[in-house]
Amino acid sequence: MSPITEPTKQPSLATVNHESLEKLLEISTRLSSTLQLNDLLSLVMEVATELTNTEASSILLLDQSSGQLHFVASSGSFVPEDTTVPLDSSIAGWVVRNGRSLILDDVQTDDRFYANIDKDFEFHTSSMLAVPLTTHKGVIGCLEVLNKLDDTHYSSQDVAILEALASQSAVAILNARLFSQSDLLAEIMHEVKTPLMAITTASELLARPELPESKRADVVTMIQRESKRLSRMTKEFVDFARLETGRMSLKMEPVNLSDIITDVVGLSLAQAEARPVELVVDCAADLPGISDSPCLIADRDRLQQVLLNLVSNGIKYNQENGRLAIISRRESKYVYLAVADTGKGIAPEAVERLFERFYRVPGSEGKAEGSGLGLAITKKIVEQHNGRISVNSVLDKGTTFTIELPLTNVP
Repeated sequence: MSPITEPTKQPSLATVNHESLEKLLEISTRLSSTLQLNDLLSLVMEVATELTNTEASSILLLDQSSGQLHFVASSGSFVPEDTTVPLDSSIAGWVVRNGRSLILDDVQTDDRFYANIDKDFEFHTSSMLAVPLTTHKGVIGCLEVLNKLDDTHYSSQDVAILEALASQSAVAILNARLFSQSDLLAEIMHEVKTPLMAITTASELLARPELPESKRADVVTMIQRESKRLSRMTKEFVDFARLETGRMSLKMEPVNLSDIITDVVGLSLAQAEARPVELVVDCAADLPGISDSPCLIADRDRLQQVLLNLVSNGIKYNQENGRLAIISRRESKYVYLAVADTGKGIAPEAVERLFERFYRVPGSEGKAEGSGLGLAITKKIVEQHNGRISVNSVLDKGTTFTIELPLTNVP
């Protein structure tokens, strides 16, 4: 293990130069007034890199349910967002567990260094300063700066600066999360109003004696339809809230992707026949099974949820007598899963917003009966599997969603 420099006492801001103190004071106001989490994290990255004269920086936040740390922001050429590192065998995990700052002049020789990050993202980490993000609720994550420039070492002044920034940032992150949750609640209430109003109106109609008997069955059908819609929306709201707050725990185990695809096709046949839309499956013969190595480690139910949502959308927004293909391929250390439809396609400006919560493509309002969270949930579940999802769409030709999932070597 490499030599570790740990302050023997709490670094004092008295050691910080006047220019850096002014910058910290300036950033304090901006942090407290920034309630959009992504903007806030970008601001912290920018300031952390500048004040410590560093090549790159990153923020990892703790997922209480999985016990892992998630990269939520990074700067420079170091870009591992949506990647997780274990709490037990990583430098950031040590900082979070111990609630103490850590300087490493030679990261590569430290036993706690999670080398997969450098390997996957073709980045070389030489030195690091990592400090805990601490609030009244405890340590919520870690702020790191990587590779001190000009071949110098991180100093006690760097520690004092970064700890002061981390202290301000941790509180700001909690505030941004609370704002996001209240904002989400307002949007949820707005979405719920439509089915509730339909149910209320239908109930009032049923109570009227002058309503013809021939119309009562239609009104009852409307109530049943809107009640089911409300039930689906409620489930999606709960799923999204759990994913947002890191409270959704995944049951990660080796899975057989071919079996999941078969189950999804079976569940989707009735919807496809009603359109009608032809369902086509094109799976490579070398997809990994449960006992193979490398294999696909995933939460089977959540992965099925992702695929079922994409297939359901592909059928719903397809043209009559259209075609929907489920394609799966294995390439080196990854599995690729694609869902391709022959629908009307999506305009480029809409493609960029597809994974935003409650976003609906213009012109699709008549067909959209869900919560508007389906694709946002899909993206978050894929990211929790250390995967990526992308979209390619051509107007009047169709849309393809592609998921990339890493394979894992199992001893």
